[in-house]
Amino acid sequence: MSSDHTLPSQGGITLLEKANSALSTDFCPWANKYVYWLKNPVTILSLAIVGSVLCGVFLNPLVFLITGLLVLVTGVGVVLPWIAVRGITCQVFFDIPRTQVGAAARVRLRVTNKWPIPVWGLSLIRGFALNTGADGDEGVALARVPGWSTVEYSWAFTPRRRGLYPNETATVETGFPFGLIRAQKEATVEGSLIVWPECVRLDGMPDTSESQNTEEQLSDRRTGDFGDMMGTRPFRPGDSLRRVHWAQTARQQTMIVTERQAPALTSVRVVLDVAADSFEFEFSDSVFELCVSTAASVCDSLHRQHSRVELILGRDVYVAGDSSVAFHRLMDAVAVADRTADQWRQPPSRTQFEIRVTTAAGAIAGCPRQVVVGEDSPSAWITVRNPQDLRERFPGEWRRLCHAS
Repeated sequence: MSSDHTLPSQGGITLLEKANSALSTDFCPWANKYVYWLKNPVTILSLAIVGSVLCGVFLNPLVFLITGLLVLVTGVGVVLPWIAVRGITCQVFFDIPRTQVGAAARVRLRVTNKWPIPVWGLSLIRGFALNTGADGDEGVALARVPGWSTVEYSWAFTPRRRGLYPNETATVETGFPFGLIRAQKEATVEGSLIVWPECVRLDGMPDTSESQNTEEQLSDRRTGDFGDMMGTRPFRPGDSLRRVHWAQTARQQTMIVTERQAPALTSVRVVLDVAADSFEFEFSDSVFELCVSTAASVCDSLHRQHSRVELILGRDVYVAGDSSVAFHRLMDAVAVADRTADQWRQPPSRTQFEIRVTTAAGAIAGCPRQVVVGEDSPSAWITVRNPQDLRERFPGEWRRLCHAS
């Protein structure tokens, strides 16, 4: 089988790579600050105007026609965007108050044009970018806003980072018609959008026999692993083998498990280490974000399984029981958590089940349940090395250590 197309040789590819490198390398970075002003189109047009004036004076007066055309283009390109943004007001608001990383939330932009002439080329550039201070593509571009009208636009914003949005002042800009300058107008924001960290589902509860303050408070409305036997049922994937009723299993020739009373309230303390000295190493930003996602996964899963969650964040304590309002307050605090020098440094509790999420640098010797993020540690209960570990290996390790399989 033959073909008319042949692949370039390895030598040809190497030559192309070298040529590309030579053409894209900045050989004089020290000179950038002296020549970057040439990138501004207004500067180029100004130089062209000066050149045409000189040519008109010394060579031919007809060149002044070009001068007039250049002045007209520059004036329209500078003045029209400036006028347009002073005739509009913008409002940003959200359909929901909170969402999660990767989950879309609808954002609305309402633009009121007070001028009789339409406004073209508007775009919302700041407030939703991944990195603050940079223009992002997470906003919306508007083709045309008619004169004397109010137009509302909406789009599905999918956040890629936790936090509070807008993450900086929301700004609308336009460069119509020539893009010579970009006139900007700040938008007013009604409410805010809180983005929770990415969470993974963790099935299984920690061994509640260590929660001494709750193991005698049993509920006859919920099934669990303690108290009197409430009945039997067929085995379901995820049930502990310790709950198998062997006599009934032999009689029925299928796996049968027992259902007992559950604690009315299981309390678990989660400590999220946000101490600055625990993250003084390379790639500390990504490890900190992984710590936050890990702690959020633990809190979310425990609350979903009707546990009372007590979160230690810095020197603040957030408690979430059955109330969804308290849980939202807890997760909102995790969503905006940042590193601090003022971290709760109490030794592990002996009377309460405690899970500590930290790094190898912040691990405490003798703490029995530490989820160490980033690097391995001899004190680790579970190790989460990277985001893939969090999604794939961590749930299985959690189930194993909680005796849920």
